[in-house]
Amino acid sequence: ELENLVRRLAALYSQDEISSEIIESELKTGERPVVPDGGALIPDDLSIGQAVEHFLQRYFASFAGELPPAGLYQRILAEVEYPLVLASMTATRGNQIKAAELLGLNRNTLRKKIRELGVNVYKSSRQP
Repeated sequence: ELENLVRRLAALYSQDEISSEIIESELKTGERPVVPDGGALIPDDLSIGQAVEHFLQRYFASFAGELPPAGLYQRILAEVEYPLVLASMTATRGNQIKAAELLGLNRNTLRKKIRELGVNVYKSSRQP
């Protein structure tokens, strides 16, 4: 859990030093469920944009009129980027060049994101 927290902080905050306030904020945020209202499913027929809007409405509602901790934009991007990069790497069987092309990213940018997000990359051999 500590390793995941450190990776998350490194991915979400670009400054050289992470303050105790940031760590406390992330730990408090961690107390909130990832799916705000107890895990309610989002309908399958929604677009990605509609699903995100649905999620954010529930997320904001979970703070009961208060605002969520600062840094929401970066937290949401990191939440979306991780499964996107992981799925791309899985689909290309660990081939970073193909995954970068699939994502429309430079290979070095993809490598940086893999490190920042803590995506485990496993290359698999080709199947006949």
